[in-house]
Amino acid sequence: MTIIAKSLIGQEFMYNAKTAHKVAKTSAKAICEALNKARFMLNDGETWFVHEVGAYDNAYAYAEWQAFTRRNGAIRRVTSYGGWC
Repeated sequence: MTIIAKSLIGQEFMYNAKTAHKVAKTSAKAICEALNKARFMLNDGETWFVHEVGAYDNAYAYAEWQAFTRRNGAIRRVTSYGGWC
């Protein structure tokens, strides 16, 4: 599964599993760039980064519940648990 998650700048190979969002592989890079440009939900020293995870990664379970979608250039955050974004 392709996900976008928060990582520390310079240590992008490590990510915060709780921030994992499922994304389409074809639009992952564009969504990631837009989120970083807007500094969406980022603290100093953090960046959104694209990762590939398997079913046994903790991030996989989180990404099943939250996602970013892109349609007609607009990016939307979607959650499956019915809570506010």
